[in-house]
Amino acid sequence: MAHTDFFRTDVNDRSFVRGAARLLYADIATAKPDSISDIIVLSSGATQYNPTADWTDLGATKTGIQISVNNTEEVFDVDQILGDIDSLPTAWEVSVGTQLAEYTPEKLQIAWEGSEITNNSDGDEVISFGAPTSYTRRQLAVLFQRPDDTIRAYTFWKVQRLPQESTVTHNKTGEQISVPVRFRVLQDTTITDPKARFFSIIDQSVA
Repeated sequence: MAHTDFFRTDVNDRSFVRGAARLLYADIATAKPDSISDIIVLSSGATQYNPTADWTDLGATKTGIQISVNNTEEVFDVDQILGDIDSLPTAWEVSVGTQLAEYTPEKLQIAWEGSEITNNSDGDEVISFGAPTSYTRRQLAVLFQRPDDTIRAYTFWKVQRLPQESTVTHNKTGEQISVPVRFRVLQDTTITDPKARFFSIIDQSVA
């Protein structure tokens, strides 16, 4: 008698996802990427996997890169039925968070809404921080590569900083300095489909 597998699972190299990812950003005015090659160079050679001209890599991270999706809802009932009869979403929220492990002015400019980076008369880099009255909006991309080298990209059309406390401690012991940062993903209302306004997943591995 032939054996038929009772457990209907399809865990394979496409569905099983584990490992580190990259975080990149672009100016909000940059054309939305239609493919992964709009974000990084895919052609083989010395520049393979480098960011394209419009995108910048946020470098090393700690604690992984978390993509969170959540929503609130309103529940409906009637007196005659002892249970809910319907529910509808009232708000959706999406965020992307990580800890930046490269403690440089360029990374702090993103995490802490810093000023433009300049050079003083001695050639030193100078960046300042204050109380900006608005957030800088950007595009964001999270890229993950499987062991077979195929890539999955999460592309976020409109993000800005979420309130996030971060403390820098210079100490002779303990972990390296890393800066927590979290981005709020906003809906892009120029997209007509409400189900597509937060982000897209571009996957090189086709089912």
